[in-house]
Amino acid sequence: MVVPVRHGMKARALLTSALFVVAALLSSARVRADVIRVPSNAGTINIAFALSAPHDTILVAPGTYKVNLEWPHKQGLKLLSEAGPTQTVLDGSADVQVIGIYTGVDTTTVISGFTIRNGHAEGQ
Repeated sequence: MVVPVRHGMKARALLTSALFVVAALLSSARVRADVIRVPSNAGTINIAFALSAPHDTILVAPGTYKVNLEWPHKQGLKLLSEAGPTQTVLDGSADVQVIGIYTGVDTTTVISGFTIRNGHAEGQ
């Protein structure tokens, strides 16, 4: 038995199919955060900042890092040490601030597991 199909039904079916394809493409967009390891994936924390995308994690190996960092404009970035504050030090060399945060943070931004030393406020 052949059922006649009206043009409106074809258009509705095509629209539904098109919406399904668009939804599938949008869901395949980058939703998974990456982990960038310092120094194995990026030689420095600044390089890791440059390579990162919003919501990535930068995981820093134990050691003392001479840094003057400027936080990138990337929401939800996480800067974490692998081994905790007794083994991972961010040292500003008494130059300027150790980590300058001017923009790019929200409630999902995290800095954790570091001893931060030898920095001072910019302009002092």
